[in-house]
Amino acid sequence: MSDVHDDDAAGSGWIRLLVVLACRAYRAVLLVLAATAVLPVVAGWGSYVVSSDSMRPSIAVGDVVLALHTPADHRVRVGRVYVFDDPAREGRLLVHRIVERRDDGDFTTAGDANDVTDLAPLASSGIRAQAVLLAPSVGLPVHWARSGAWGRLGVWLALSCAAFAIATTRVDGERPSRRGRRRVAGATAVAVVAVAAGTSGAAGASFTARTVSSGWTWTAGAWVQPYVGAVLADQPYGLWLLDEPAGRQYATDRSGNNRTGEYLGSLTAGAAGGLPRNPGTSVRTTGGRVVLGTQEVAAPSAYSIELWFRTTATTRSYLAGFEDDRDAGYSLLGSDADRSVTMEPTGRLTFGSWPWQSTSLTTPRAYNDGAWHHLVVTSTTARATTIYVDGTAVATGTTSAVGSYTGFWRVGQGSIGWLNTPAFTGDLDNVAIYHSPLPAARVAAHWAAR
Repeated sequence: MSDVHDDDAAGSGWIRLLVVLACRAYRAVLLVLAATAVLPVVAGWGSYVVSSDSMRPSIAVGDVVLALHTPADHRVRVGRVYVFDDPAREGRLLVHRIVERRDDGDFTTAGDANDVTDLAPLASSGIRAQAVLLAPSVGLPVHWARSGAWGRLGVWLALSCAAFAIATTRVDGERPSRRGRRRVAGATAVAVVAVAAGTSGAAGASFTARTVSSGWTWTAGAWVQPYVGAVLADQPYGLWLLDEPAGRQYATDRSGNNRTGEYLGSLTAGAAGGLPRNPGTSVRTTGGRVVLGTQEVAAPSAYSIELWFRTTATTRSYLAGFEDDRDAGYSLLGSDADRSVTMEPTGRLTFGSWPWQSTSLTTPRAYNDGAWHHLVVTSTTARATTIYVDGTAVATGTTSAVGSYTGFWRVGQGSIGWLNTPAFTGDLDNVAIYHSPLPAARVAAHWAAR
């Protein structure tokens, strides 16, 4: 029997040893992180508790960002993380990455988890500090206190006090002295107060309309690019900014409707974007297409097509339209294709000319001048159609009949006649589709938000 008792005692001794060592490790990590968050302040650095997830996965809620204050002559580096006054909301600090230096000398910022950049440009005078070091999670108690999460804060304090108490236990089983218990309370208080005092600044970020981070998706906020905000206000069927980097196969739908597009054929991502106040990239095509959605949908009787294009081509080419398949070619044996807008060899735009139909509208002037142009085509159930270019109606009238079938919206390559499937040569950007006609005032609003 003594052997059994000895084994039990040995087993409980090992468990006690492991628990004490774990608590000591927790105490050491907490105190080191607290010191990391506080000591740089003595040297004149800033210490900021992050209060949102817009910089995930690199920076999370409760992390403490240690930032070096920037002098007036500081050289702002694109690609680095800075702490700055939010230009869109007075009295709030942001920790975001600077992603672009604008032509006017201001900067464009964005959260790493955000799909689009921040709404307002940042002047250099608004920059407070450059992020240098990160103390992960150590600011969570401060965040909980500021956000009113008293339950979480209380649980953490209780567990930390218990861990600190156990950490002072001697491994031979003796209980700590009264002095040791006082040290427990003092060390816990120091850790909490040090973090709270050293991280007096709080910084966060507002979410963009669609923010993706570490497998989680939010739909919140309204701080988006001006053009994106104007488009989203009209509830598009889909919005594809075509901002994906080179090598990506799929185009994200920013409308919130999850109609992911696919890049097919000769396309090159990463070309300069078309909107001066809405940073992003475009797609250059010499024979490719973007199929907007992975599942067939019913062809709408009333609709609008919106996109930006730039070209100097002098061949007939396809900008956008609707077809019953995703393929490159057109078959006389059962294919359907219509609702397409094309560019003539002269550079003028045409809508209404597709297989078996030719009641069309053509713009009076050409647009293959190498400049970016904003195109919107709207058509009602009665086929009353208007072509807008750069915010202004340039052609209006009744256009060809359309079919009733299921298929896909396509951009850059499609069918416009018997066995004729040309491709656009040039740059395409910011494509939106609506299953309703956009009013003229909203077209003008989109153009103004560029």
